[in-house]
This record gives sequence, structure tokens and C-alpha cells, in this order.
Amino acid sequence: MTAISVVVAAYNEEPVISSSVVRLLDHMKAHHGEDWELVFVNDGSRDRTGQLLDEARNLDKRIVVLHHPRNFGQGRALRTAFEVCSGDVIVTLDADLSYGPEYVGRLTQALKENQVDIALASAFMKGGTVANVPLHRYILSKTANRYLALMSHYDVATSTCVARAYRREVIDSLYLSSDGMELQLEILMKSAVTGYKVCEIPAELRWEEPSAAAPKTAPKRRSKMKIAKTIGLYLKIGWLSKPAALFLAAGAIFFMGGAYMALMISILTIKAITASAEPTLALAVSDGVKASYTKYTYSFAISSGLLILGFQFLVFALIFIQNQFYFEETYKIMQETLRKTRAVGKGKS
Repeated sequence: MTAISVVVAAYNEEPVISSSVVRLLDHMKAHHGEDWELVFVNDGSRDRTGQLLDEARNLDKRIVVLHHPRNFGQGRALRTAFEVCSGDVIVTLDADLSYGPEYVGRLTQALKENQVDIALASAFMKGGTVANVPLHRYILSKTANRYLALMSHYDVATSTCVARAYRREVIDSLYLSSDGMELQLEILMKSAVTGYKVCEIPAELRWEEPSAAAPKTAPKRRSKMKIAKTIGLYLKIGWLSKPAALFLAAGAIFFMGGAYMALMISILTIKAITASAEPTLALAVSDGVKASYTKYTYSFAISSGLLILGFQFLVFALIFIQNQFYFEETYKIMQETLRKTRAVGKGKS
């Protein structure tokens, strides 16, 4: 086992990957002694990323380079790296080091000081900053993380960041399946079910330009994010985190709207009853209700519809809450079984 494994997934990062390797290597040598490793995964890049990583491997024996035969996605690349990491702490960073190498130490220290299992670098919490990020990407990320914070089990400002530190047991105990960037959210969702503790530290998210050493033929750095697909993904992940939330909100709105209209209709109906000229109370009530219904027929229909719709949505919400409870209990049992199986396997070895 080593102390720290730093993991980087790279796809078509030719303009920046060489400088990123050097920056990381210099930082680790200067600040983390000898007990560490750098694990890079070339996720089926179509440019020279893989070749440059193979060349960089000669810089230090602690650099590990893995290759995917084709592009599977950031999540799969990180999961491939997790399988070979030997560190007690695993730190993940973006290939362009948009969160700098210094966050290896800061995140690792945050794990110890806060006695948590996962530490996140956050550009959107108090004290965090963003630099050189295109406005549309900033707005999308800020909005998405705000939405995910509302839907999340953790009170964090940044859920989507790659820059994180994990205690080894977190990665070993979670069954992960995501291939894309949704892996970051999957980890938080399943960590919440398992009971792992999370903290975040303020950080600077900075997009750097390609270094002067980058080949002139290399393509300019640009975001690989597909906006429409990403928005849909975040909406889906947020809903999966708290599936009952949408139905609770909609049910409450419909039911309260219907109840308000029913109250107003009731007040108007009482006024019609008291104004009735019928000699008996029963006839007055019948006459008042008839008059009120004749005058406010659409209001009666809309109020009844809203009340029924609201009630149905609230029932659906309760069903989702029940299903989520069963899922979480089942997942806990599965995780415990997996932990015991691995423990037995290690004992035999």
C-alpha cells in the first residue's frame, strides 16, 4: 500500500496533458515524500494523449499509465484506475488540472482534520472562486450544483467536481457502475446510503491555456460537455436522489390550490344560503348550493380536479418514499455482504 494515489482520466487532452503530468510530478516530489503514485487512464483518445502519457511514464517509476481501446467515458476511466490504485487515500483530478496539484494535499488534509470519508474541492461554496471559465459553463455548473444540492442527501455546494479525496474503504465498499461524469453523483448518492461522511473545502476552479510546449498542431482546448445531454442527466440524477420530491411539491401545490378554491366556494355558498328566502334550513341549504353551483360551475369542477390530482400526487410521493427506503435497506445489505466477502478473500490470501 502507498499513502496517496492520484488518479487522472484523460480523453483528447493533447494540448495540456504533458504539462499536467510535469506539474503533478513536481508537486508530489516537493510535498509528498516518496510514498505516492500517479495513475493516468487514456480513455481511448483519438489524438496523441496516449503517446504523450507513455512518454511521460519514463519520468518516474511511480507513474502508472492505462489505456482504454476506445472512449468509454470519464466514469469508466476512473473506475479502471480505482481497480489498480494502491493508496490509502485516492485523489481524483481533472486532466487539465483546473483544480491545481496543491489540492492533493489540501483534500487529503481535509479528510484528516474533519474526520470524514470524502473531501470535495468546491468552487461554489463560500470562499471558492472561478477563473477563465466561459460564462455559459459557469451558469450551467452553478445552476446544476444548486439544484443537486437541494436534491442531495449532503449539504454541499459542489456535487459535480472531479477534484476529490476518498478514503480507500469508500471506493472498495461501493458498487459503482456509471461510465460517464455522473459517476461523481453516483458516489455521493451511494455514500449517503452507506453513511459515509463528506466535507468540502473552498477551491479555485481555473481553466488554463495550453502550455507553450504543446504542439502547434494540437487542437485548442474546449469543453467536451454536451449541454443538452448534461442538463437532462443532472435533472434525472437529482430526481433519482429524491424521487418523491417532485410529487410532494406538485401534490402540495395542486392540493393547496384546490383547497383554497373550495374554501372560497364554501364562503360564497354560505352567503347564498343565508340570502335564501326558503322557509326551512334544509330548503335554504339546497337552494344556496344549487345557486352557488349554477353560478360557479367551473370553479366547482376545477377545485374538485385539483383536490383529486393533489391527493394522487401525494399518494405517489408516499409510494416513492417507501420504494426508496426499501432500496436503501437492500443496498446496505448488499454493501455489507460485499464487504464481508472481500474480507474473507483477503483473509484467504
